[in-house]
Amino acid sequence: MCGCFVYYVTYHEVVRGRICIVQHTYMYLRMQSIAWHVVHALLLFVAFFIYAHSASAQAVGVQILPAIIEEPADPGAVLQKTFGIRNVSQVEQTFYLVRRDIAGVRDDATPIFAEEGMEPTGYELSSWISVTEEPLTIAPGATMEVPVTITVPANATPGSHFGGIFTSVEPPRLRQTGAAVGYEVGSIISIRVRGDVIETARIRSFSTDKLVYGSPNVTFTTRVENPGSVLIRPRGPLEIFNMFGTRVDIMTVNDSKGGVFPGTTRAYETIWTTDELAIGRYQGVVSLIYGEEGRETTVSSTVSFWVLPANIILPIVGILAFLVVAVYFGVRLHIRRTLDGYSSRGVRTVYRGRRDSGITRLTMVAIGMLAAVTIFLIGLLIVFA
Repeated sequence: MCGCFVYYVTYHEVVRGRICIVQHTYMYLRMQSIAWHVVHALLLFVAFFIYAHSASAQAVGVQILPAIIEEPADPGAVLQKTFGIRNVSQVEQTFYLVRRDIAGVRDDATPIFAEEGMEPTGYELSSWISVTEEPLTIAPGATMEVPVTITVPANATPGSHFGGIFTSVEPPRLRQTGAAVGYEVGSIISIRVRGDVIETARIRSFSTDKLVYGSPNVTFTTRVENPGSVLIRPRGPLEIFNMFGTRVDIMTVNDSKGGVFPGTTRAYETIWTTDELAIGRYQGVVSLIYGEEGRETTVSSTVSFWVLPANIILPIVGILAFLVVAVYFGVRLHIRRTLDGYSSRGVRTVYRGRRDSGITRLTMVAIGMLAAVTIFLIGLLIVFA
């Protein structure tokens, strides 16, 4: 009975184990099938996205010239311009022209468009522009010339006004509802209305990203503020002087002539590198020139920084530390030998020796050390001051 009972329990355990194995195998296969379907769907989605993006990139391509129009005008003047719109894609495209105001420009030179409903800044221009609102269908590789009329109001505020004409693949009516997303490229228009304008600028800050550099690889940042009423394009030299007042290099800030919109601040970065040996204190002097020809104004600023190469400074510090330690133990050894000599000859002999010798050897060593330290400090003052 006992043996049969044991055999009965063992049999059921085996059956139960086989059932568990079958269940686990089924669950594993089912999960593997689900995972395969998920991966397959993801691959199809990625392929569709890449294909759609590639087709969209090939389908849309436009170029508008000139890219920038910048000129002065009197109040009440009418300017006639012609823009060339070129379809650079391989298929026929239909474009719409959209007028927009520009409120400013970012540090990377991208314009900041005025949003619908924004409070007027006084620098708007889009309402002065008259351009066709009809769709422009252009064959692949073809260019269509579009006339544009810019009418300056008689009561226009003196100073700079900014706007632009941009191409869109969506009708302008969608833009009014906030649904337009098809802006491509455009032409920026800057009209300077003659009159009593304010043309001024100041350097808000001129700095380096660090104070001490291990190598001559310095990034200068010049932040220019335009509190005036006209667009300015500050540009000028950045000179580098070493610790002796000698100019070692010269660069140009804002060589691309990026503008600063009225009431805004823009940062310009300039990088200085050199393969020559550079060590010590340096000074950067920036001088920016802005204004109309014949009425230029210059603003300047300076900044100081240090170049301390580790491959030069560390060996010097190591040698100086070795000399200090050597002198320290040398003086201690000299004092010990002197005291031993005094002890062997007696106090009377010591007193007589002091009176006869005048200046002891220890005093001479101390004077020499002081002189060496003084010369070293003067050298540091000359080099790094």
